[in-house]
Amino acid sequence: MRSFLSIASVLVSTALLALSPGAAAQTAPAAQTVQTAPSLAQFVPNPKNQLTLDYQVWDGILNNMVFLTGLSTRQAAPRPEALTGGRLVFEHTSPYRREGNKIPFSLLKQEHVETLRAYKDDLEQLGGQINIAQLPKKEQLAYWLNLHNLTVILMIAENYPVYQPSDLLIGPEKAAFQDAKVITVNGTRLSLRDIREQIVFPNWDNPIVVYGFFMGDIGSPTVQSQAFTADNVDKLLRSNADEFVNSLRSFNRGRISKIYQEVSRFYFPDFEPDLRKHFGLYMWEDVLAELTATKNLTVSGYEYAIADMEGGRGGFVVGNVTIANDPDAPGGRPVRSSQSHAIASFTNQIVKKSKVLLRQGKIKRGVVIVGDEGNEQSESAEDSKNQPASAPE
Repeated sequence: MRSFLSIASVLVSTALLALSPGAAAQTAPAAQTVQTAPSLAQFVPNPKNQLTLDYQVWDGILNNMVFLTGLSTRQAAPRPEALTGGRLVFEHTSPYRREGNKIPFSLLKQEHVETLRAYKDDLEQLGGQINIAQLPKKEQLAYWLNLHNLTVILMIAENYPVYQPSDLLIGPEKAAFQDAKVITVNGTRLSLRDIREQIVFPNWDNPIVVYGFFMGDIGSPTVQSQAFTADNVDKLLRSNADEFVNSLRSFNRGRISKIYQEVSRFYFPDFEPDLRKHFGLYMWEDVLAELTATKNLTVSGYEYAIADMEGGRGGFVVGNVTIANDPDAPGGRPVRSSQSHAIASFTNQIVKKSKVLLRQGKIKRGVVIVGDEGNEQSESAEDSKNQPASAPE
């Protein structure tokens, strides 16, 4: 059984991605209204070969790093109680904190950050060694999703503790988190926003790709415990779509996430009718009934709090529990830290959540969400109602 503490087993060594013969090239999607900027024209898909990419290293890192939480119960989490004897709350307070998988950023050590940085360098170098645009279409998509999400995780890890990743100012230029040119592929500097809005969205006509981009906060689509590959990208995107569309952070009492408005120019030009049609592909029957009963959709809030296990505050000692007669600490040694308290509390919340999911029929008896080696979240999503048959092209 995998535990969030197994992050310590992340390999410090990295390797360049292997190339091998693979799937047939995909045809280009229909033209869209929004086009890739001329400066990034080299990344417009133009499949010409059958190369495949191997993400075993990234897959292993994610498998050891991502803390699974399962599908949404569509129940808001109550505000956690303060520690006994005080008023301070040393953990996440978001009502959406139980939704979406988490990264235990506070447990990452310097060697883990260096591993992430080295692997990002490998992905960038690969983009200079081969022509990404000439790969099969699904290979390209997996590459951009992995590079984007790895960069998000790395930037947060490098700047942790942080409560809201979107507040980070990156580099000497103090560039905004989404707009900092921190990625270089074949000599071209890119931002996270560039990958999404200049490369992927204009060239993939299925909005399911939106659910592959992890932003490091609770409000975004979730991060999987597997690397995207050409073989699994359809399945993982469907899993992410199922989890997100049916979560409170996507749709709640007629209020919808702002991410749909942000991508409307790519996928939902006739906003509300197009979005309702899209929701109908993924929503469970009870959620779809709520949508149908809603006359007007309202773009509402977004949860910017970090998608970690303790609220992005980092660990510090809570000095209300001590061990007396410690020769190394004559005044008593504190034994409770905010970090350990928050992680233990969050883990317990997810254990209780899994029981709710079992009662709701969203997971099967015997399936373990917390810390399991398999990707039960994807398997549960595959069993959910209203799964679409379409695949991203």
